[in-house]
Amino acid sequence: MTAINGRRFAFYAKRYSKKKASIRLRVLEPILALREAGVDVGRYPRLKSPDGYDAVIISKAFGRGARKAIKAARQAGCGLIFDICDNRFANNRVKNAPHHGQRTSSLLSQADLVTVPTERMGQLLLASTPQIAGRVRVVPDMLEDLSSLGTLRLSLIERHRLSRLRAFLAAHPGTLHCVWFGNNMAGVSGVGLLDDAMAQLRAFAADHPVTLTIINNQPKSYRAAAPGWGIPSFFMPWSLASFPLALRQHRVAIIPVARNDYTLGKSINRPATAIMAGLGVIADSIESYEELRPFIALDDWQAGLARYAHGWESEQPLLAQARDHLDRHYGRRHVAECWRAVLDEVSARPPAP
Repeated sequence: MTAINGRRFAFYAKRYSKKKASIRLRVLEPILALREAGVDVGRYPRLKSPDGYDAVIISKAFGRGARKAIKAARQAGCGLIFDICDNRFANNRVKNAPHHGQRTSSLLSQADLVTVPTERMGQLLLASTPQIAGRVRVVPDMLEDLSSLGTLRLSLIERHRLSRLRAFLAAHPGTLHCVWFGNNMAGVSGVGLLDDAMAQLRAFAADHPVTLTIINNQPKSYRAAAPGWGIPSFFMPWSLASFPLALRQHRVAIIPVARNDYTLGKSINRPATAIMAGLGVIADSIESYEELRPFIALDDWQAGLARYAHGWESEQPLLAQARDHLDRHYGRRHVAECWRAVLDEVSARPPAP
């Protein structure tokens, strides 16, 4: 590969697993997109010093390996970028681990630049680490490439689970099939906080039948919550290969958001993933979702459910406009340009003291 102006860059992550959305959207796909744009970038050279690199990007890593990579980068004279895609400080407060918050602040303060997916996330990090004032830059999450994931080979168990999902949905004809997908985080997000959304679905189900599928890897949380929901539901374990196929079996993604300093900084990723899969979206609004208000249902669950249950065809032009909007603002080319601007900036400035 021909480097631009002889510059080289590396992303450091604790693991480079495609199973983690944060790694796919903020490490692996950006690396590919930057390479397509002619930038010499790759994974951090674990078995040798980062000598010869202009900058190292530490991606959502806070442990011993990250600290060693930071030290090595500084010794080699590399620029340092810390990329953080959620509010680590909120995680630490939930876990009652203040020492982790102190360590996170220490790591962030060593970076020349800190990259975040949203303006609000930057504000939340600044409130916990004022030392990074003037060093925060927004780089959006890249769109999830569902077309690529949908071509992965399915295992026998994944085929079986998809078959069971299709059978469940087929057993409820004429029904508005809804889906929730995501991770559980005790006290701030997840299946255990779906109560308000379930009340909305039950109210709508009085006039039009509804089902709900949960896609994640926490079956215990689902089993604990589902008996009180009062509507037919199904649990689908998340996997990289089956997720796009499972998602597309539904018409509507529901995205209830409990408003706290963990969720308020979240990116547009979840509604964007659903829209790019062809689904409608009903969500509680946070700052990053507001740009989608012209295309989806925000903060009006009953009207949104009615829109998708009774006017699905008329929603298609809006969803096509939403996909176009997302591609322009979160597509590979745009996100690569954002990363390129950050890399240009950090290469041109002296390292942080």
